[in-house]
Amino acid sequence: MTSPIDPALSSDTITAIAEEAYVYAFPMMIAYGFFHRQTMGTDTPEKQAIGRFTHFRILGSPTFNNVIPWINTDTLYSAAWLDLRREPVVLKVPQFEGHRFQNVQAADWYTMNFFTRGTLDVGNAARTYLLAGPDWSGPSPPGVDEVVTADSWIIKLFTRIIVEGPGDEAAIHALQDRYALVPLSAFLGLAPPPAPPAAEFPAPPASGLRGRGFFEQPSPEFIGTFNHLMTQAAVHPDEAALFERFAGIGVAPGADFDASVLTPQQAAAIQAGIDAGRARIEHRLANLDTPVNGWVYPLDLRGGRDRLTGSSGAYLARAVAARYAIWGPGAAEVVYMVAEVDAAGAALDGSAATYAMTFDAAPPVDGFWSYTVYDAATRLLVPHPSGRYKRGDRDADIRRNANGGFTLLLQNAPPPADRLGDWLPVPAGPFQVVGRLYGPHATLLDKTYAPPPLVARPLET
Repeated sequence: MTSPIDPALSSDTITAIAEEAYVYAFPMMIAYGFFHRQTMGTDTPEKQAIGRFTHFRILGSPTFNNVIPWINTDTLYSAAWLDLRREPVVLKVPQFEGHRFQNVQAADWYTMNFFTRGTLDVGNAARTYLLAGPDWSGPSPPGVDEVVTADSWIIKLFTRIIVEGPGDEAAIHALQDRYALVPLSAFLGLAPPPAPPAAEFPAPPASGLRGRGFFEQPSPEFIGTFNHLMTQAAVHPDEAALFERFAGIGVAPGADFDASVLTPQQAAAIQAGIDAGRARIEHRLANLDTPVNGWVYPLDLRGGRDRLTGSSGAYLARAVAARYAIWGPGAAEVVYMVAEVDAAGAALDGSAATYAMTFDAAPPVDGFWSYTVYDAATRLLVPHPSGRYKRGDRDADIRRNANGGFTLLLQNAPPPADRLGDWLPVPAGPFQVVGRLYGPHATLLDKTYAPPPLVARPLET
């Protein structure tokens, strides 16, 4: 087998193309690591069958599913992987009473969000959606409210339902059970179309695994993986020229790639490109955004194809989003903010200080808000005797003034009895705080709203 590299390319050009291709493929490799682990793994609490919802019935806690960094403690999830090669799938969303927050989010093989619907945009009436792959065409079937086309045949689907308070889980379980995924033929009462050829989903090589499901493959073999992953996605017309450029180093959907036939110079040039791509990703991760009162909340990482294609910077943002917090909703749905330092720039540490966050009014959202505490290093919940890990809009015992303002107390030990409602417990060590603000107002999105800093006070001895 001869080398797949265009012999006319210089080493510098090979390196430049490899860097670009690696950044492009990076989120797909991470998604594939999770896909394989969740659908074919045997040692995961997140086991999911293709084409069926897996309902998570218990909120994340230090004793349940505490393997997910920054686990959400506000909503119960349902999740599914869908294979749309044979035919589209109809998603039935039940009716929700009142103003209970809920949403549905779908992401493609590229990790881009191509579909989000819920309380904030279409309300809480029952709705039916047709989820189709890139090659499907046809009229909207009777009984379908909206047809949504993905850029890939493998997609990831999430639903979220807010937990209003203690004892609310049973009502949510009943709602989760009313979601339905139905093949289009069954929805229409027709015979199913012929099954496509079986797809191969080999285990990611161990050399490319980085921790819990993270698959990055920092070696020239990533090109073969990229080629395989592209068999489950369509090359968008806007990216045809980009893939023609990638073809110079052997990138082609479905093509074999044997790194052993590369010349030493070609292998070194590709590796240099991979290393440069990884360095760009790590640099951006370390410099996500300019902090506002100690809070970091980049708003440009997530979105659909309209936001995340068209430039190398946009592809870098997509890669960073996959590494930072894969499959997070877009900023129009929720703003995530993270604080690791106090108002003076010192690292948050429950063994060194107590902290106060003073809000002049409630955060500017139409949905809900919460602040949750995690370990600084692992981003996991840390057991605390109080069993409390967040404070938010549903906590009626927070003391509020006439304008809706309040002060949260972040400390390891309980405050006086009259301030227990304001208490957000923290570990006796380094920690970080994550704010989740659903349905953000424009002032959050343009950053004219400044979240309050965490003001440190010495520990009483």
